[in-house]
Amino acid sequence: MLKRTQIRTRILSTVTRLMLIYAVISAVAMGLVLTQVMRTYASHAKSVIISDLGGEVPEFASAANLRPANEGLFTFARAYLASHIVTNQHILFIDIFGNTVLGSANSSQVIGLKEVSAFLANPPKSTTFLTESLKSTPYLVMGSPIVVGGKVVGSLVGVTSLLELQKQEGQVLLLAGMEALVALLFSIAAGYFLLRRVMRAVGKVTETAVEISRGNLDRRIDFGGQSDEVGRLALAFDEMISRISQTMDSQRRLLADVSHQLKTPLTVIRGNLELMSRSKEFDKAELDEVIGVVISETDYMKTMIDGLLMLERMNEGGSLNETQVDLRSFISDVFTSALTLGKREWHLGDVPELSVWIDGPKVRGALLNLLDNAEKATDEAGMISLEVVISNGYLDMSVTDTGVGIEPQQLHMIFERFERGTSRDQRGAGLGLAIVEAVAKAHEGTVKVDSVLGGGSTFTMRFPSTRIVKGN
Repeated sequence: MLKRTQIRTRILSTVTRLMLIYAVISAVAMGLVLTQVMRTYASHAKSVIISDLGGEVPEFASAANLRPANEGLFTFARAYLASHIVTNQHILFIDIFGNTVLGSANSSQVIGLKEVSAFLANPPKSTTFLTESLKSTPYLVMGSPIVVGGKVVGSLVGVTSLLELQKQEGQVLLLAGMEALVALLFSIAAGYFLLRRVMRAVGKVTETAVEISRGNLDRRIDFGGQSDEVGRLALAFDEMISRISQTMDSQRRLLADVSHQLKTPLTVIRGNLELMSRSKEFDKAELDEVIGVVISETDYMKTMIDGLLMLERMNEGGSLNETQVDLRSFISDVFTSALTLGKREWHLGDVPELSVWIDGPKVRGALLNLLDNAEKATDEAGMISLEVVISNGYLDMSVTDTGVGIEPQQLHMIFERFERGTSRDQRGAGLGLAIVEAVAKAHEGTVKVDSVLGGGSTFTMRFPSTRIVKGN
């Protein structure tokens, strides 16, 4: 069997494995997000640079169209580069076919770019942007045709360094990477804390289950944390073990009760059968007496076993077969059946005209149990009353007799199994009142007794108002 230290070691090992998996998945997710962020940033920054460099084309074309009519394009281009302020470190080349190539300040630094020479020698049909490196420095090269009168007369080439963009990308990557790392570490720490908390509860469940498997059914988790999924799991586990413990206790008690209560009738039956086996001659009267005793003891055992089984089913819950019952018809039927119990002064009170939601046969059996006990507690001159009233929102079914009453010290015992008190019928199984109480509890109700020694008793089954369906 697992020891507590072994259980905790395995739990820590499980936490470590799960956290490693979580860390790897989180790191991959963070990496993918970071990569996408950098791609988006680089694409946006480059599009801004392209837009800025590309703006040189319409600006030159607009200025060329506004030049004096007697001014040649080459002369204008030279004056334009001399007076034009080039922003953002842009470098411009203007090649008017048949003339020398004109360049802005610092143009000599990038004259070695192949794409610059290619665009100057053969201008593209439309503005085109290409990327090229020179001495480990990245550049964006733009080539655009110079068109006059629908004819290409030269080319405009622009160059701008991407080194600053590269540095900015590195800074953004560093900053975003540090933020992602902090977020990852915080996520792992939070995940570890939550996982340890969950696994701690799981560990308690495991430890409790191990101890229960060893026979300690009184062990509980007693989880004191929040009422979340983990808390509800621990609570459900404790409730399940309580139900199992109650069931096993009930089974043990049932076996103990049956074994104890069957000893006497079995001894009586065995004694009579042995008497028959030792007697060589048996007249019919003696044989009938022995058979009667055996049948009586057998009936007693059957009644006791049926009562015990019914009690166990009632205590397990879910044994009710509830239907809507008309109260007046139901009580009238119970009272009619009670009249056959014995010659007494029977009285039935007014019954409210309504319907109730109950298990009719079980409530009927409980009431007849009370009426039968009342009949046994009274003599022929005694009176027994059956009354049904609505009291403080509850439905009360009461049986009152004018019999011998119950001794005060026995009032707290009479609902226990096999408790017969001072009943005249000591051959009863002693389960009637226990069954009455079980039926009342199964209907979310109670049963109480008021008794005066020598002055009679009143037993009341009280049902909650939720059992009342409607009034007429």
